[in-house]
Amino acid sequence: MDNINTIFNANLPEANIALPIGISFFTFQAISYVVDVYRDKEITQTNLLNIGLYISFFPQLIAGPIIRYKTIAKEINERKETWKDFSLGINRFIIGLGKKVLLANQFGVVADAVFNGVGLDGNTNTVLALWLGAISYTLQIFFDFAGYSDMAIGLGRMFGFHFDENFNYPYISKSISEFWRRWHISLQTWFRDYVYIPLGGSRVKSKFRLIFNIFVVWFLTGLWHGANWTFIVWGMMYFVLLILEKFCNIDKKLGKYNHLYVLFFVMIGWVFFRSESLSQALSYLVGMIGIGTQGFIDWGTIEYLQRYLIYYLAGILCCFPYLKRADKVLNKNLVYNLIYIGGMVAIFLVSIMFIFSNAYNPFIYFNF
Repeated sequence: MDNINTIFNANLPEANIALPIGISFFTFQAISYVVDVYRDKEITQTNLLNIGLYISFFPQLIAGPIIRYKTIAKEINERKETWKDFSLGINRFIIGLGKKVLLANQFGVVADAVFNGVGLDGNTNTVLALWLGAISYTLQIFFDFAGYSDMAIGLGRMFGFHFDENFNYPYISKSISEFWRRWHISLQTWFRDYVYIPLGGSRVKSKFRLIFNIFVVWFLTGLWHGANWTFIVWGMMYFVLLILEKFCNIDKKLGKYNHLYVLFFVMIGWVFFRSESLSQALSYLVGMIGIGTQGFIDWGTIEYLQRYLIYYLAGILCCFPYLKRADKVLNKNLVYNLIYIGGMVAIFLVSIMFIFSNAYNPFIYFNF
């Protein structure tokens, strides 16, 4: 309605419809169940309470991952809770809580401050501030979303459900296609199985039809995230990049610089994703190259770097599988287990302190 009013200079009323939280996730789960039943009658569930449990299961209801019914069909009927699963679930939940509270929320403070400085009345940021804001949001959205997924997977395991992974170190990708095999895995496999393949996938003989299939998937992916043109442009950007990779091998031609190419465009995409409007996104992007800003550097940005340096270092480190590799190298002896348990307890207690004290950055008070 807003677009119609803008294009035709009309004044039609816009309905303020209150949508249930998590509607995009549980709707996709319900659709996948209906389609899977049509394709394979063996998974049909005749118990209404069981299918209700699948669609409304609270750990992953509002933020994913998107679970297929066949993934947990057996566990709904024959679930077994064990101390091992329960302890591993607690461990995974605490890791997710730490990602969300200790990292994502801290990056969000900087990202919000910078993005709020870009509006219709101009850009009050410097070039360095805009780059720091984009980097902050790039880290924030990853640890926020991955943290929620970890907490959902952990809660599910505590109850005897084993969910599929939803993130696999996406920022180490060397191509955009690899990035989307690692980022929000459940969403991309959903679009692959219920949109891309039914349209013909990559088996079609016509290049035009293949491009059309990819276009439909990424237009819908953008629209799924929200009713705003910024999300459509975000989806179309990935459509163009994936076409260039598929037909021009742009990622391979860049050689050792392909990782930087992925990070650059992912960060540009997050600027569109975070912005309230296309005009704000464009003002932000041109500001990153020095147009319409308040100079190159300012003391406020330097202060943010000083205050949050420990978080940036920790966040960047956690984007790579170094800790995962170290976990495999260390011997699982008593000392290691005690250290590990102590670390989990510390993460949990500090996260709770952050939540209840509303202290975005307690380390500031210790001049750390």
